[in-house]
Amino acid sequence: MLESFSTNATVTKIRAIHGTMLRRENYHQMVSMRSVPEIAEYLRKSPRFREVLGDVDPNTVHRGFLESLLNKANFDTYVRLCRFQDLDKVPFYNFIIQQREVEQLLKLVNAVNSGLDRKFVQELPGYVIRHSKLDFLSLSAAADFEDILTRLKGTPYYKVMCSVKRTEDGKADYTDCELKLRTFYYKRLIGYIEKDLSASDEKELKKLIFSEVDTINIINAYRLKAFFGYTPQQIINGQLPFTRTGKSRMNRLYESDTPEEMISRLEKTVYGRGFQGEYEHIETKVNSYTYQLMKHTVAVSTSAPVAIYAFMRLCDIEVNNIVHIIEGVRYDVDPAMLEGKLIIC
Repeated sequence: MLESFSTNATVTKIRAIHGTMLRRENYHQMVSMRSVPEIAEYLRKSPRFREVLGDVDPNTVHRGFLESLLNKANFDTYVRLCRFQDLDKVPFYNFIIQQREVEQLLKLVNAVNSGLDRKFVQELPGYVIRHSKLDFLSLSAAADFEDILTRLKGTPYYKVMCSVKRTEDGKADYTDCELKLRTFYYKRLIGYIEKDLSASDEKELKKLIFSEVDTINIINAYRLKAFFGYTPQQIINGQLPFTRTGKSRMNRLYESDTPEEMISRLEKTVYGRGFQGEYEHIETKVNSYTYQLMKHTVAVSTSAPVAIYAFMRLCDIEVNNIVHIIEGVRYDVDPAMLEGKLIIC
């Protein structure tokens, strides 16, 4: 187990940065803006993003480049926090790097399956390349899925990728690949927690992680039931194998005959409070529970690993909100409707 030492300074630093994050009133102002340059200028003047956007010309910045800069800002913040008290020497604190590795591997598989492998190279974030132990430049040259496997030999991902199902034409089954990579990510993360952190940190982190997985599984189950008519067993087969709510209660959701019944049962859990039979914006409503949990954790936790994990999830939500606003403004979505889809409390 990791030797105990004071990490109060890291927690204090996290709360200071958290204090600069966008609030409801900021989002309210942004949804009423009518162009990407206007949003970019607003963010450039905000305490949260003025450093990363300081040299950007709001009138010429591309939507994709702006999103990339915001994600890089979050990643750089994460790196600084982990290095602040040498926390990056503990395997657990690599969770964001490993999360980004999984995301990039999935993008690579999708690019190879679609014949768009060169696009993967163009969109590959440089900060991921610098911090990852995977050779993404070599992986980007893979001609097919078998080639990806060859280039992954000797890495932690080789075995799990070898188990991915193939389609008749030899391509990776993307859905199966995503499930197995994300399951591997969470299993490895939990293993680090159990090995290196204290019992109290383990308890708090598992609460956060398993709640996060519950929301992923709930949203996935609803989509599969509502839009694809999946059977309960098909839904269960596609879920991440972790839960805070409990396997029996989650299975009861999956066994619903209709999407409406699933919502009705969901309302009886912490993830469905306040639904009142509403089916629209289910993702926003379910993810709002995660947002509240992470926000509360940052406010009260005195543990560096717990606070960092919760804070980085809030950072992801913040960027996703901004990207959603940018897309909505580009396509002239009604501001009130756009604001209703944001994860804010």
